[in-house]
Amino acid sequence: DDGTMLLSPDVRGEHPGGIPVQPDFRVAALGTISDDGTIALDPPLRSRFQARLASAVDVGDAFVTASAMSNGFLDTETLKYLMNTVGGVSGGVSLELIHSAVRYLEQYQHNITPRAALNAHGISVNGDMIETDDIVAPFELRTVAAPKSLSYIETPTTKAVGDLILAGFESGSSAVALVGPKGCYKSTIARSIVDTSAELFSLHPDITARDLLQSRGTNEEGDTIWRDTPLTRAARSGKYVIMDGIDKLRSDTMSSLAILLERGWAVLPDGTSFYTNEKFRCIAIAHPPSEKSWITPEIKSMFHWINAKPLPRDELHEILRGLFPSIRTETLEKILNLQEQLNNVVVDSDAEKEAMQLSLRKIKHICRRVNENPGELSSIIHNCLMTSFLPELERNIVEKCLARCGIDTNDEKFLDKFFSQHYSFNEDPLLVSRKRTPSNPLLVPNVEFFPNPMQENIMRQILESHSVGERALLITGYQGVGKNKITDALLSQLNCEREYTQLHRDTTIQSLMLSPSVEDGKIVYHDSPLIRAAKHGRILVLDEADKAPTEVVALLKGLIEDGQLSLPDGRVIYYDDSGIHDDSNHIKIHPDFRIWALTNPAVFPFQGNDLSRHMSDVFACHIVPPMDEESHRRILTSYGKGVNPDVIDKLVKVWEDLRIAHQTGSISYIFSVRESVSIVKHLSKFPDEGIQAAIENVLAFDRLDTSLSKHLNKIFRSQGIKMVAKEKEESGRGLGGISTPKTRASSPKHGKEDPDNTPHVGGNTWAGGTGGSDTAGLGGRGGPYRLDKGHPIHQISDEMKAQVSEEAKQRAKEMANEALAKKLEELNMGELDWERYNSVRARVEENIKDMKRYLKDLKKRKEERQWLHRQTSGELDENRLVEVLAGERDVFKRRGSPADHDTFLSDPINIKLVVDISASMYRFGYDGRLERLLEATLMIMECFRGDKRFNLYIAGHNGSSPKIDLVHPSMQLDEKTQLRVLESMVAHTQYTYAGDHTIEAIEVAVEESDPDTLVIAISDANLSRYDITLNDLKPLQSSKVHAHLIFIASLGDEAAALAKAVPNERAQCCMDTSDLPIIIKKLVTSALK
Repeated sequence: DDGTMLLSPDVRGEHPGGIPVQPDFRVAALGTISDDGTIALDPPLRSRFQARLASAVDVGDAFVTASAMSNGFLDTETLKYLMNTVGGVSGGVSLELIHSAVRYLEQYQHNITPRAALNAHGISVNGDMIETDDIVAPFELRTVAAPKSLSYIETPTTKAVGDLILAGFESGSSAVALVGPKGCYKSTIARSIVDTSAELFSLHPDITARDLLQSRGTNEEGDTIWRDTPLTRAARSGKYVIMDGIDKLRSDTMSSLAILLERGWAVLPDGTSFYTNEKFRCIAIAHPPSEKSWITPEIKSMFHWINAKPLPRDELHEILRGLFPSIRTETLEKILNLQEQLNNVVVDSDAEKEAMQLSLRKIKHICRRVNENPGELSSIIHNCLMTSFLPELERNIVEKCLARCGIDTNDEKFLDKFFSQHYSFNEDPLLVSRKRTPSNPLLVPNVEFFPNPMQENIMRQILESHSVGERALLITGYQGVGKNKITDALLSQLNCEREYTQLHRDTTIQSLMLSPSVEDGKIVYHDSPLIRAAKHGRILVLDEADKAPTEVVALLKGLIEDGQLSLPDGRVIYYDDSGIHDDSNHIKIHPDFRIWALTNPAVFPFQGNDLSRHMSDVFACHIVPPMDEESHRRILTSYGKGVNPDVIDKLVKVWEDLRIAHQTGSISYIFSVRESVSIVKHLSKFPDEGIQAAIENVLAFDRLDTSLSKHLNKIFRSQGIKMVAKEKEESGRGLGGISTPKTRASSPKHGKEDPDNTPHVGGNTWAGGTGGSDTAGLGGRGGPYRLDKGHPIHQISDEMKAQVSEEAKQRAKEMANEALAKKLEELNMGELDWERYNSVRARVEENIKDMKRYLKDLKKRKEERQWLHRQTSGELDENRLVEVLAGERDVFKRRGSPADHDTFLSDPINIKLVVDISASMYRFGYDGRLERLLEATLMIMECFRGDKRFNLYIAGHNGSSPKIDLVHPSMQLDEKTQLRVLESMVAHTQYTYAGDHTIEAIEVAVEESDPDTLVIAISDANLSRYDITLNDLKPLQSSKVHAHLIFIASLGDEAAALAKAVPNERAQCCMDTSDLPIIIKKLVTSALK
């Protein structure tokens, strides 16, 4: 980098400034063969090497070497078993791993099985690891675990996992990987083994191979220095290090530690090297691999692998009883019963399945609060699981599980006091007892807050969590429901000092902890709000926490759960109970320090990250719901001084209707109190403008969506409020103003196509312009036909339209007919076909738009920006501090889309729609069931056609056959093809034999589908006639696919009763056929999440 050249001795004399290379210098590069048997190297690199292929070790040779390496404690049959197992592992196994497994088994052959010894070293056909079930006799270990803290309750399982860790170290491994799901005691067990001097290294995806060992910095004189990371400090001094989150690192980054962990030798970025202290030990913590395993062959050989499973119920009971001795036994049993119920549910989305689980951390959050307020168990659980933001089906599953466990789901009786005129939150004894005396009153929020029942109830719940010692709260709600208002009002009542920071897409882990700057040629780190709050015992409010990259907020897990966090400048902040010895490099956290994170839910149309999925078990969760009518009325009355109470009542009722429309899926945007308050403020300040003008400020965003505008119009009109003037209402789009054409209308034409789709107004050149002449567009005159490019419409006057000659009008009409004929010819459709197709599509136009918006949002989330380095603007890149001091410009990093970013999904999602095209659909068509089925089928085809992310299958079933193929992924769907599919469905219903194959159709669909396919079956079967029972619907519970059944327009209550009895909400009844498209849309969007 400094311009010095390495030179061959042959040319050394010609370049006296270079560094000569020794003649014996050689390069030996090691590579791994991929699963398909290839070695992918860049041709310029490959051509410079001579290759030697090291084949996999023969089983016979492995047996010979293993026998030679062993101490003779294993019999021949055991060694043969080990070698036969090794031979079945694809890709081969290294001799070193085999030898390590043999030595491990020799040392503990009376404690574990031979298979477990191989699993512990990553030698397994199925990726199994050693676990507590593999222990056949207790260990007798020489190593003694560290003293346990008061918060650690040892159980047989936790002791067994601890023994496996220690046994791994005793057998010669310096690194053990503890792998298990969230909240199964991994971190606690690791901390119970290490001593108080252990290092904690919280990992995240942005860490590079160099960052694992050292980081750049400057000393007090401004000189550039290298700072050791917690891993390097532990390796030098012979301490334990807990590496939390190795699954978050890139596999090539993690594999860079192979020499350190396997050989005990490290080469540091500063050019030095060292051998690790013989007492050095590493405990790595990780989540299990998903479909694409992060455990590569290189990583597999680095660790001793232990699988940590969730604790059994009796041990959970023992731990919780020890931590919360005063909790009621009945309450504790209900919580544990609920955990078992939720563990057994089957849902479509892995994300929703994970969100519905009660990990040990979540249960501890519940117990802390319910220990003080046993009557609010249901409310506390709903907050913990954040059920308000689950899809409807999953929410219903949770409600049924609560009911089966005897947990009352009606908490209204606990809200009565907040609606009472005699209750004052300001005088609540709990609030009074928690008030502080601020040392800096300027940091205490001063906010205008109008008391109301709903928000005071939420404040009381947050206060309860705060008072029982929760270190971190996650406060989640839709936009504009008052999260910031509630938080600031409560902090103001408590006299708490607040540090505030708003997170965003470009927030970095470094910026959350410290802010670096160059001052007088030195890198100076300034404390962030996080560090200031930790030092002085303030409340840190992280606003918009879901907007930051997930790993940024997830880094706080080490601080909240493990009690310490390493900073970029080498310092460590820690809680007093973490056991760290104080020195100048450590900052003790004030006992009053708390973190309150404010987020929006990770549901459409919100564009934040799913923070709750990754961190909801670390934080104590609180939901801020949409406001009830009484609380809403009080707030609007407080803001709207002088506004007619009848107007306020109308707004409250309209907003309640809008909430219900959002809840049922009719609209995707949730209108909040923030918008209704804006309307009332406008009316209060400008009473002469009227309610229409005030509402228009809120609804102008939706003017371009014709179907949504009509829906909103209907809701507002139900309360006697006319949204907009008649001419705007008819257009369904925001008007761009009056246009005066620049040319005469004389020669109709299509016009030129603008590749940039720039708005064009008043001309006669471009297709899709508005307020012009002759060209196809909107709002103008003389054009041959309408053409909408999505721009605001500029209208010309009727007088100007009348100036178009009859000849020009006739020519425009002829061109329109020619264009229509050409379009129909392209589709091979007649005019009546086109009309039939459009009539069906028009009825589901709004649902199509809604689902397409959702699919577009999914794609956008896949295109999340990445860190781009060597930029000339953005955040200071801590990896280029030397270049900063040298005055270079490209020392920044920023978030952006790399040029080679590929958003195409390599594995398309399979969706299979199984529709009922039996005779009864035709016979009973008077209730619209067949029409609704055609509409729903067309909606699915319209939304997924041409989208390479999905494979769409549609099949029919009737009395003649359980499977009639209608659509498959290889078909090119267009209007003509889709109409033919619909016509085929109608024809089958008209001419098929009577009968039913609903059950057979579901069985065939499940059996023939690839794993994880979403299967939606629709039937109007007469259940009693065809003797369909609950037992017949077992295929819906298949773990292979995500299967759902919709009964439509069935006679009597038998279908509803049967659907209710099907577990996991896998069946439902659609009595109103107009709801069928909405039900299917909900199933699809829920599964795709």
